[in-house]
Amino acid sequence: MSTESPPVGAERIYLSDVEPHAAAPIDRASDLRSRVLLHVLFADALLIGDSQSLNNRYFRALVSAEESRQVQWAEEGAELPDLAPLLESGRIRVAVRAGRTLREIRDDHRRRNVTNVPEPGYVARLTAMSAAHAVGYDGTAVAARFKAGVLARIDVASRHATGGTRTALEDARSWIADQQPFDYKALRDWLDKYRVKDPGSSAELILALQSVDEWAGESYRRALPGVLDVGMAGPRDGSGTLSAARSRRIVEEAGLPAVLLDNLLLSQLPLEVVLEAVEQPSRNALVRELGQVRRGLRPDDAVLRQSVGEFSAWMLEAFERTFRGTDGLAWARLRSETRLMRFRLDEDTVTGRLGVGLEVRGAPLDGARDLSLDVVAGLGAAAPDDDGVRVATGPRRHLDPLHRLITLGG
Repeated sequence: MSTESPPVGAERIYLSDVEPHAAAPIDRASDLRSRVLLHVLFADALLIGDSQSLNNRYFRALVSAEESRQVQWAEEGAELPDLAPLLESGRIRVAVRAGRTLREIRDDHRRRNVTNVPEPGYVARLTAMSAAHAVGYDGTAVAARFKAGVLARIDVASRHATGGTRTALEDARSWIADQQPFDYKALRDWLDKYRVKDPGSSAELILALQSVDEWAGESYRRALPGVLDVGMAGPRDGSGTLSAARSRRIVEEAGLPAVLLDNLLLSQLPLEVVLEAVEQPSRNALVRELGQVRRGLRPDDAVLRQSVGEFSAWMLEAFERTFRGTDGLAWARLRSETRLMRFRLDEDTVTGRLGVGLEVRGAPLDGARDLSLDVVAGLGAAAPDDDGVRVATGPRRHLDPLHRLITLGG
């Protein structure tokens, strides 16, 4: 297992929505493939948690032909379970708790009746693919961070709650505080029992318990990148991006090829083209400057402008030579695409936070959906402040998984 530090400036990003408890669940392997490849293009290494590499059946489908037959893919595209070389080369790395093997973790999950536990054959294949570049982490530190995050959210929410809702939150807090170790599945079981204890519970109480579940999910997915001190990628939350009302534009390029953010095209891009793309000097320069933004440091505006222009042009050429003359939907999409992509670098005039955005301008004619990418300095929507806590106001809104946000971990 690799424990060495990455090179200075290396951009390591944890993909949080491979978590089974993520805010925006995955329903097709092809959609996860496009997200994975987008982040591979914009990071030096993409990190996946050990539990997620085992128990997420869509991730398994991307690296194993046998597993790919067990899940749904997009009707209009090919099944491409071809990402094993990204694990073998370290472009994707599995974060494994120190002192444990993937097989031991898998067997523990099976004993605890965790859902979607894979067969031993997959675990052996995954271990062979990933062992050379696995990243070790302190499981105790991650569990403590996870627990502390949930308790902090409940503490803030309790200050605003009254009556039965406050009692439920205090009961949840007391139960969580007593858990050693604190286990997410056990929490969900406790919440289920608490709900059925009083069939006549008010809507306010039910939503409060749902909020506890959602806060736990958010804390769970932030705990590992926080301990590893790496960036975190996931669905964009509006409160995690810069305020348009108080931002000033520093850099804008509005005439870039839009194909880099095409969900269908990325889901169908052959692996060999991806491996060629990550070696491009313009791409590497762009990743370095985006890493500066994520850390709250001012990038080199000229390098940022030049590298995004050159890399997006290279990707257009790569898509065209890959799909030209084919009969599939990918070539038809390329031929009909007339929209452009906008790149922007903004600064919050009050806080000084920086943010980069990539988005396609205009709606696609065929109704297909595009990806977008924001890279923002700071923790985004993670801080448990009074304004950020939702309790008894309705379920957390469903985040669009195609709109991507990269921030600091933790």
